[in-house]
Amino acid sequence: MKIHTLGFVALLLIALTLALAASNFISADAFASPATAGMMIQLPTPTAIAQNESEIGSTDGILVMGIVIVLIVTLPLLFRKK
Repeated sequence: MKIHTLGFVALLLIALTLALAASNFISADAFASPATAGMMIQLPTPTAIAQNESEIGSTDGILVMGIVIVLIVTLPLLFRKK
């Protein structure tokens, strides 16, 4: 019974990950245009001047990603059947 529950939770996590990854590629602008529009018109815009503004704490995303990677590696080792 416990194996089925863990499998179900793993399946839900994989489905959630795939759904979030797929939603990242869907453009909101494509849904806003009328259905009869054949293509979107792209207008050139000037490139913004890069400013060297560094903020303290701007690496929070990297820290969270590192923690997630460590959990992905260590949790299977901890819950492995011997």
